[in-house]
Formats: sequence, structure tokens, C-alpha cells
Amino acid sequence: MKVMVIDDEPIVARGLEALIPWEQHGLKWLPPASDGLEALEKIEELRPDLLLLDCKMPRMTGLELLAELKKRQLPHRAIILSGHDEFDFARQALQLGALDYVLKPPDIEQLLSTVLRIKGEWEQEQRQPWEQQQAARERLVRSLLTGTKISGVQLKSKLEELQISLRPAPFYVILAEAIQDNSKAKDYLYEDRRLMNYAVTNIAEETCSAWNPVCIVQDETIPRFALLLNAGDDEAGFQQCLKQLIQNIHITLGISVTIGISSIAVNLLTDGPLALAQAATALEGQYYTGPNTFFDYSERLHANEADMRLLPGWTGEEQRLEQALRSGDYSALESWLSDFFTALVGQNMPVSMTRSLTLQAMLLGANTLSELHPSLKPQELLTASQVEAVWVAATLQKLQQVARTYFQELLDHTVRLRHSGKNNIVETVKEYISSRFADAISLEMLAKEVFVSPVYLSSLFKQVEGMNISDYLTLIRLDKAKDLLRHSSVKTYEIARMVGYQDDKYFSRLFKKRVGMTPSEFRNQQG
Repeated sequence: MKVMVIDDEPIVARGLEALIPWEQHGLKWLPPASDGLEALEKIEELRPDLLLLDCKMPRMTGLELLAELKKRQLPHRAIILSGHDEFDFARQALQLGALDYVLKPPDIEQLLSTVLRIKGEWEQEQRQPWEQQQAARERLVRSLLTGTKISGVQLKSKLEELQISLRPAPFYVILAEAIQDNSKAKDYLYEDRRLMNYAVTNIAEETCSAWNPVCIVQDETIPRFALLLNAGDDEAGFQQCLKQLIQNIHITLGISVTIGISSIAVNLLTDGPLALAQAATALEGQYYTGPNTFFDYSERLHANEADMRLLPGWTGEEQRLEQALRSGDYSALESWLSDFFTALVGQNMPVSMTRSLTLQAMLLGANTLSELHPSLKPQELLTASQVEAVWVAATLQKLQQVARTYFQELLDHTVRLRHSGKNNIVETVKEYISSRFADAISLEMLAKEVFVSPVYLSSLFKQVEGMNISDYLTLIRLDKAKDLLRHSSVKTYEIARMVGYQDDKYFSRLFKKRVGMTPSEFRNQQG
């Protein structure tokens, strides 16, 4: 609010300027005038919002000045400075529109209180027209961004009426999303949010003023702001402006901001919805990097078109994930996760796709563990809450944390079951050997029985049982041979064939090597 003192005694103006901290109270001190005629010229030029006005002055009195201002329809607010014998003048001044009067010499506290009261009323009056105009600006911009039909003539008229200096083309749509630190979260009152919205739109329009911007609140719940502005030739200056906007909002309001930029649109009447969608897609870039930066839709589109290779895990490398889970290999799992998320970052793909691919990998893990342990169902290994955690992950880093935690828990479960001897594949192989030990058994044959590779089966069996499959087969055969030697009179060469050895001499050598005595010696010792 701008204040001007009009008094023919210079000491009055000097005293008031020195005794009241005008700027501290949001008031701007204007050069004073010594009479009504001088004041009239300065009022025309400087447009003060409040006059501190003496009644009796040479050339043009205070009353004559008020009458002239009313005649010229110049807006004014006035406080009359009057002496004790000038009440009639003060009364006439009030009739001419003065708001109050203060006796001379003025009591500084009383005068300041009166000025601040009038300032509050003035601010309220200023705010109401601004709010009405801002609401109308928001309605217009929102209609352009949502595809509401409007003619070129209507658009031109509305832009002029609302004092919006946008040109119909070319233009950008920018979305700025305020990111609040969860550790400092609090419930904002409606008035707090309204003031913040006002501040953000103000900062945006001032910072990007060279591009004729108009900023509106696009979504109060997030909160998100839409900025509609003209494109120009100074691309470097435009990007610097956006960096400055992020910095200004962060410094002024203490909140982080991420910005998404549409590609250049050519028709304000028809291209608003497409540009808005592009800006929203660009804004998803914060998912990969976090806040306080900006993302260009054109760059994201180029990145997606340039490299649409499938990710690790979906070009045959899903076997790496299965192998890591089946073998209980934590380092192999970590290597796969690292490659998987590195590829996600490199692809710079839509957020929904990163979540979908991650969920597919988690489902593959659940199915793999279910195959190992049929008593476990995939829906038990991948719960609704774990699926929800994937879809609500706000950043790629959080999504990676969700996936890493899930797979590590899955691997821990696998190892626990394996250590407890409940691995389905191994148990199936052991049962097969126990029932078919007399047959010719190979690693390849066993692998086919349980639908895994021979290399994987060999590694898994040794991890679970602590021995190779061949050693386990020998152990079972020799245990059966011992039982026959104890409880029957069958010849040694016949026992050899009965437990799977066609060469009885090899059987005898193997028996002595493993048991420490020949089959005959073992039988004699038992008798």
C-alpha cells in the first residue's frame, strides 16, 4: 500500500517518515506534497493508495483537493490531520470520502493503528477482485486443457478481458508438482493450502514472465499446477527459467518441485488436452530421479523410441532368476536384480510398465518356489499387500527396495525349506532312487524325471544332501546289499545284480572300499 503525506509544514512529513517504520508494515512511503495543487499532480503520476491530508493549506486546501479527486473519479483513501479548532473541516472531509481524522500533532501509535486498519480493509478489497479474476482465468485455462469447444473470436475476447497476454500458438503446457517431505508432513488447513496455491501461481507467473504465462491449480489434492505459456526461440533461456522456477519455489516456500514439459503445441483451441497429457507423461520422470528437476516429453519419447529392447529376465534371462532362487544363491539374485533395474532406468519407460515388469518377475519367483515345494501356493508366496506395495511405489528406488525385500524373503524361505530336507525336487529324486536303485540310473534320467537341467539338479542335490547324486545312489545300493547279506543266503554275484551292478567283481571292490571289508567278510561278521 502506497502512502503520501500532504501538509504545508515540512516538519510534519519528515517527522512521520522518521517515526513510523513504514516498510516494516508493508507500506511504501511516497514523496510528500506541500499543498493540494502539488498533490494533485503527484497523485495523477504516483497513484497513492492512502493520503494523510492536512485541512488548511495554501493554493488548494485539503477539502478542495478531496472534492477535485471525487470530481475526477480518482480512487483515494484519506486520513485528515486536523487541529482542535478545525472540527468543521474534518466533518466536511468525512462527507467528501475521508475515512478518519487524527488530531495534530498526531499520536504516532494512534495514527499507525488507524493506517493499519485502513490497510487491512484495502487488502481485502484488492483480494476479492483478484480472486474473481483468478477464478475466471482458471476456468478459461482449464477449458482449453480439457478440450471445451471455444471459437477463435471468443478466445481472443476472453484473453483480453482477463488480461492474459498469451498468443494462440505455439505454446507449452507445463505441470509442476509440489513434493512434500513425509518426515515434515502435516495437515494443512484450507486457508494454508489456498495461500500456498496463491504463492506458487504468483512465483510461476513472475519467474516465467518473458513467456506470457498463466498458472492455475490443476489438482489441489497432490498439489499440482498447470502452466500454460508461449514457446519462443530461446530454448536455453526457457530451460534456465524452469530451473529458476524450481529454485524460487523451493527457497520461498520450502517445498520441492518437479516439472513436466509438453512438446510444442500449435493450436491453443484444439491441442490443449494432448499437451496436458504429454506434460503428465513427462512428469513421471520424477519416478526415476526424485524431485527438484524438470523433464521434457520430447526427450522421453525419443529415449523410448531409440531403445525398446526387452529387459533382462524377458529374453531368456529369466532362467538366471529361476536358477538363483532354485540354488539359493544370494549373490546371483543380487546380480540379476541389479541388471534388471539398471535396464529399467536405461529404458526410461512409463512408470506403469516398470511396475508391471517387476510384478511379473515377482510372480515368476513365486511360481518357481511353488514348483520346488508343491505344498506352497503362488498366491501364498505373492500376497495382495506385496502386489499393492509394487503399485504404490512412488519412485523407482522404492520399487527396487520392494522387489529386493520380496526376493530376499523368498530366497530365505527356500533355504530354510532346503535345510529342513523338504525340497520337493530332491525328495522326488531320493524316492525314485529308493524304488529303482536296481535299474541303470543316470543323472540325465533323474533330471528328466523332475523337469530340470542335469547341472541344476546336481548342484541342488549336493546343496541339500551334502553329497553328489552318484554317491547317494551308491549309498542306497550298498545299504540294500548289506541288508541282503545279513538276512539271506543269496550269492554275492546275485546280490550285485539285485542292487544294480552287473559286474560282481566291481561290486566287491566298491563294497570293500566303502564298507572296509568284502561282502563275504561282512556276511561272516554278521553270523
